[in-house]
Amino acid sequence: MPCIFRIIALSAVVFLCLAQPSAVTSGPAVSDSLYNAHHPRLLFTSADLPALYAKVRDGGHDDDAYQYLRYLAEQLYPPLTFEELLANGWGLNTIPNLGVAAFGESPVDTAAIRLGRDVTVYIAQQFNVDNKEADSGLRLRSLALGYDLFFGDAPESLRTFVRDEIISYVQHITGSFIYGLFAWRPYLANHTAMFSGPLGLAAICLQDEADAQILDDAMTMADALIDSLLTHQFDPDGSYKEGCLYGAWTLRQLIFYFDARERFDGFRYADHPRIREAENWFAYEISPEGWGKTNNLNDSPYSSTPLGRHSTYFDWAQTAWNSGLSAWLWEHTAGPHGFDHQILADKAATALWNLGLPPVAPDSLLPRSQLWLDRGLYYFRTGWPGGLGGDDVVFSFFSGKFHGGHAQEDQNHFTLHAYGKRFAIDHGAGGISNQSEAHNMVFIDGAGQHNAGSSIGTDGRIVGYLLSGFADYVQGDATSAYTTYSEFNRADWPFPGFDWSWGYSGSNPVDFALRNVVVVHDTSTPPYVVIVDDIDKDGTPHEYQWRMHTQSSNTVNVSGNPIRIHNAVADMDLHVLHPDFAAVTASTEPFDNQSQDPNSTILKLLHTAVNPRFSLLLFPSNAAIISPAVSRENLLWGFACRLEWGGGLVDVVLGNHTGGTVTWGADSVQTDASLAVVRTTGSVVARHLIVDATELRHLGVEYVRIFDGPVTCALEDGVIHLDRNDAAFRIRDTGIDRVVCRDADVPFVRHNGYLYNDDLVAVTDRVVPPQTLEVAVFPNPFNPTVTVRIDVSKAAHLRAAVYDAAGREVNTLSDRSVGAGRVTLRWEGTNRHGRPVPSGVYFLKVTADGLTRTKKLTVIK
Repeated sequence: MPCIFRIIALSAVVFLCLAQPSAVTSGPAVSDSLYNAHHPRLLFTSADLPALYAKVRDGGHDDDAYQYLRYLAEQLYPPLTFEELLANGWGLNTIPNLGVAAFGESPVDTAAIRLGRDVTVYIAQQFNVDNKEADSGLRLRSLALGYDLFFGDAPESLRTFVRDEIISYVQHITGSFIYGLFAWRPYLANHTAMFSGPLGLAAICLQDEADAQILDDAMTMADALIDSLLTHQFDPDGSYKEGCLYGAWTLRQLIFYFDARERFDGFRYADHPRIREAENWFAYEISPEGWGKTNNLNDSPYSSTPLGRHSTYFDWAQTAWNSGLSAWLWEHTAGPHGFDHQILADKAATALWNLGLPPVAPDSLLPRSQLWLDRGLYYFRTGWPGGLGGDDVVFSFFSGKFHGGHAQEDQNHFTLHAYGKRFAIDHGAGGISNQSEAHNMVFIDGAGQHNAGSSIGTDGRIVGYLLSGFADYVQGDATSAYTTYSEFNRADWPFPGFDWSWGYSGSNPVDFALRNVVVVHDTSTPPYVVIVDDIDKDGTPHEYQWRMHTQSSNTVNVSGNPIRIHNAVADMDLHVLHPDFAAVTASTEPFDNQSQDPNSTILKLLHTAVNPRFSLLLFPSNAAIISPAVSRENLLWGFACRLEWGGGLVDVVLGNHTGGTVTWGADSVQTDASLAVVRTTGSVVARHLIVDATELRHLGVEYVRIFDGPVTCALEDGVIHLDRNDAAFRIRDTGIDRVVCRDADVPFVRHNGYLYNDDLVAVTDRVVPPQTLEVAVFPNPFNPTVTVRIDVSKAAHLRAAVYDAAGREVNTLSDRSVGAGRVTLRWEGTNRHGRPVPSGVYFLKVTADGLTRTKKLTVIK
């Protein structure tokens, strides 16, 4: 391994090894027989040509692509200048297009080969490797592919010239600190793929024609960089952290190497789970509008149909693992239900790898909801378009860590498309589109989240979630996004003297910024969304502004509650649940995103408060949907909302801001959940979702009791979902077959109409004893002191400790024997060393007499 990259890979001091790359080391003279014994080897071998010839003549999308390549080779390319042939990626399409067009004929098309050779030689003559990693990487790709495809009857001297030029690129890249830098975040991104994939192609291309150590170093570096990309930029479930456009682009740069590598030594990148899972993620990004459009989250434009232009993955996956899902994705991005980018599309990949497999629709493979926890991305959708368009409801929520590359300032951001229209939108790529102004979030005193770097570089995270067949709950924490910048965006990272930022301007520190999202999607009623923002700057009143962008073609009526967003085919009612609508100033204004994507109208809800607790219900509909009768009530403890669907079906939505047990309405819903959706049919609870709760009652009947601290819990048909697998529970048996936590079964037993986690119930025929350990905390949130009141029924060893969100113990409040009765403790918001802890969420765990209680504490500064 070259000196620089070895040092970087070992995380040592890279500045100790900044020697210039050594001079080009020529290999043996490449005679006709030697060259033809090795080439072609990257896109196909000589032995593959009969099968390729047949493949592109047996009907299907690959035949259409091949005929287009023949048109390019015979008519469009020949009169163009070299500069025109190299436009749009230094021969990114031109070289492989000419290669497939030439070798797909029998005999080969010598005119196409001559043109490909001329373009390759022109690159070698006119340009040298430099430290512009994207440009040099794309040129190396064209040089390697060109050398492999077009030099069978070239003079030996010309082969040697191009081969030596490839070696110069390889030696510079493997010996350069600048290129080694792209193994580190935030530089590790799609640019890493733009030279690592070509580096691997060059290593394979020149096997037995150049110094073996040089080529080994090249492949080692390529594989190490790809491993870093797969580890850090791909979620374990396949979602790429720079967004849809750059995910497709990154894979396009790597797949030609993946395919050549399997042919070379049998190593199958296609078996990597993060690569295989990417097709599932791409499916959620497809817009229901069709025509190849995608949700324009992050830097992924809506108008330019990026997956249609970079559909390489969907072609390759058909050959790599016979993917019917990718066949469907190809048809809906680059195929008959997508957008054909023609000369800009990867037609060579379609000719080589598209098998025309029967498309398998995502509905038959994928759940309606998916969470990519590592990335911080959630999607819900009712389905996927069958043809050129559809009226599915699609909701996305994003709150994730910055890792580098393209990652906008949109923590706790959401989008909502429904019934063929875009109601809550992002703005895709562009300068202003990167900023807080372009996203759906809460502003404070006119400012949004931190503004810190080339790709923003702020951090959010998903801190709570539960997905079920009735409703999904996701909580995003954007506290850091307002307050500071990512660790990968700070000065002197990753090495002294480096600075990714543009000045660390725009910080807007907050004590906490939590967004709670509930998507109710039971198939018996139309889906709707509840959004609750729990945000506080510093414990004093400020001007808070809840903002949502809707497409400018929509009209927005803010004269009453609900606010009505209207267009020709669909509507969305936005019910303001909290604060009281009379205390909110609602307005709209146009927003120019200065990009190719559609502009928006910003809906603004202004309220001055300490902790405004913006809470809204979003209900999209069209002419075929009968909307429920909705009533709302603001209360001292929060809000209540009732949705009457007809036929005795009712949803009660409660937002409990006090932390105690509340009871509301004729339904007598009683719970201490911070957020609850309870669906009743007559006198029976048919479905529910309760967040951070220990109890739920309806008409005096207990449905949920948790004995050892709060859980998030949901009931759907025959299944109870919990977010803790160790919860001590008593749950009413309404025909429940399974209790699950994160899809893993939780053991339970039945007793007297209830489910218990404790199998001793069945042995001793005892009921769970009354709660003998009571814990109360107040005030909460708090600054600077919280009082903890503990009631124990008998003498016991009492331990009370505070933990942070990562589960690390922060401080111990009690670890001693106590008598029966009440114990009062206080926590001053300090760690065990007496130093103040940062603002945020902590957990108090109290244990006594074999019982455990957990309380969530929120520290504000």
